[in-house]
Amino acid sequence: MTRATTLSAPLLLLLSALACAQGTDAGPNMGGGTGTGGGMPTGAPAQSSLDLPMAPPKAPITPPAQVPEEDDDDDDPRDTPPPTIYGEEIDTENDTIYYVIDISYSMTTDRQSYTTVDNTVGSGNRMERAKAELIRSVNGLSDNFSFNVIAYDCSTMSWQSSMQEANAANKAAAIGWVTALRPRGATGTGPATALALAEKSNMSIVLLTDGSPNCGASGTDGHRSMIANANSQGAAINVFGIAATGRYRAFCQAVAGDSGGSYFDVP
Repeated sequence: MTRATTLSAPLLLLLSALACAQGTDAGPNMGGGTGTGGGMPTGAPAQSSLDLPMAPPKAPITPPAQVPEEDDDDDDPRDTPPPTIYGEEIDTENDTIYYVIDISYSMTTDRQSYTTVDNTVGSGNRMERAKAELIRSVNGLSDNFSFNVIAYDCSTMSWQSSMQEANAANKAAAIGWVTALRPRGATGTGPATALALAEKSNMSIVLLTDGSPNCGASGTDGHRSMIANANSQGAAINVFGIAATGRYRAFCQAVAGDSGGSYFDVP
């Protein structure tokens, strides 16, 4: 006969407590269970904004192309080409120029080939060659210039009594006047150049001569002094010595040097 085991009341209470503890998970979930809990575990940190998807970077903004501003100085007369003669540029401070051309009888000599006003090849004496270059220079003046022309032997002749605007009508009139010039007499370079310098607003002279002054002053030194004394405004005198040689060439160089101008040998 089997004897039934009788458990005491305190022992039954202890076993009951242990059974309850095993059925309740009081600690953190350490396993990979398949529970269906729908919430975030208590105490879990909130999701940081750093974990959110980042927006794509914005394309760099390209500044609009810069449109160059119009140059308000386009009408500045000093932006226009300077006068030229014999291929040389003539600088002038205030857009003025006087042409002084020797028409003495010595300018009838030394016939050579040259480029005519019509850009053909011709044969001409010193004066014909000088006239062609002077006409080309006048024809090329910008209309902001003022100019005049003096021709001389022992006397002087002026195209106009004062400088004129280099407009089309005045240039055509001056060219006609130069074309009609004929050689005569001797050479009074000093008085003719001094006459051009008497117009004090004028700051540039182009002197075309074969370099042999022999009237109107005493020797080459007298002509040189007359020119220097008349040049109180400090105009630049650019001298073009047409086949000039010896002491006559030296005279032309001195006249240019006294004024800060330039000397050029030309055929």
